[in-house]
Amino acid sequence: MIKAIFMDFDGTVYSHTANGIPASTIDAINSVRKKGIKVFLCTGRAYPELWQFDISELILDGKILSNGQLILDTQEEIIYKRPINGILKEKMVRMFHEMKVPIYFGTLDDLVLNYANDFIVAVQKTVNSEMPVVKDYQGEDFYMASAFIEDDIAMKEVMSLKENAEITFWHKGAVDIVPKGVSKALGIDEVLKIYDIGLSETMGIGDGENDIEMFRHCGISVAMGNSSPDSVKEAADYVTDDIDDDGFYKALQYYELI
Repeated sequence: MIKAIFMDFDGTVYSHTANGIPASTIDAINSVRKKGIKVFLCTGRAYPELWQFDISELILDGKILSNGQLILDTQEEIIYKRPINGILKEKMVRMFHEMKVPIYFGTLDDLVLNYANDFIVAVQKTVNSEMPVVKDYQGEDFYMASAFIEDDIAMKEVMSLKENAEITFWHKGAVDIVPKGVSKALGIDEVLKIYDIGLSETMGIGDGENDIEMFRHCGISVAMGNSSPDSVKEAADYVTDDIDDDGFYKALQYYELI
């Protein structure tokens, strides 16, 4: 019996084609919550990034953000946080200041970008996201970073972090960076401890590379029809339709949750 659903944001809940959350997705979430099933956002998005979107209709039981680094309850209070520290932080701050690669840090209340170019502007537009403001990094705690890879030089710079970091693509030219061993799965575990729910009682729904660990972790995994790359669909138990073809609703219908 499913007691908790963990769902990605971009391409799973939020459609960048329609620039909004499909009505059928809202209906599906409301329906399962009325049955007592808890629903959590589980995204790579940093907390300040979500403020850019109108998700007021999305009633949730909590949010796992920054690929598991930060967790909020229903009142937006922090119940778990793990800022980036140690050698990875040192390397990322050095990268930020060397300005060979556009990179921004997600703090609790800001996105701190080292520099902007046409490439990052174009990538941000694909996910309907505002440009972070270019500013100096002042030593604030940050929970994840996004780097933008325009060429082989940038790729080499970013991949030099791989010994200490998990690097997952959310766009063919952009990655999320969190500490080695961190994933949405760890964030899910923290939530399950609080609510005393077993892994076999969970469902994960997503569409991107950073959802694969969630798929391997949850009792049931569902890939959206618009998932990319193909490895995302291959990792899932079930592939539903595209987000813009009521894929989220149909997935819960398939598993007889609504």
